[in-house]
Amino acid sequence: MTASIVVLSIAYAGVAALLLSLNMATRFGFWIKAGSILLVTGLYFGSWSSFQGLTGWATAEPMPEEFRVLWITLDDRDKQSGQPGTIYFWVRELDEAGLPVGAPRAHQVVWSEEAAEAAQEAVDRLAEGELLNGRLGRNLLNDTEPPKQGLAYAGEPSVAGAGGG
Repeated sequence: MTASIVVLSIAYAGVAALLLSLNMATRFGFWIKAGSILLVTGLYFGSWSSFQGLTGWATAEPMPEEFRVLWITLDDRDKQSGQPGTIYFWVRELDEAGLPVGAPRAHQVVWSEEAAEAAQEAVDRLAEGELLNGRLGRNLLNDTEPPKQGLAYAGEPSVAGAGGG
């Protein structure tokens, strides 16, 4: 991923250099040249901020309505420096049948006493081997009933399953 960021940065610099050299060689008015430079610079910042979601860092976007919890990490608040804590959820979205779909996604939630207690309880249950499905409500993790035995995700790569059923 680091190589992609370096290549993207070099491409941005190349486009900026090309724009500046074309602006010096043309007879466009000052406002057209200045506007094109500001527009391209704004596009750099816009695309850079949208690419930050692709670099693997946890997102602050809301979690899906229904999800499977894969793991939770709690970073307590630092009382000495006053930094707020964060709770990181690693989740997969659930479809209508209650099965995980899509790639897992990391979400970050601002630390609060209630959310930390609920998250720690969920971590304990995950450590015991329990599958946890969650439902988002008022920014807290509310447990739903565990998946039915026939709907449990077994992680089989084939559609028919190992038993051919």
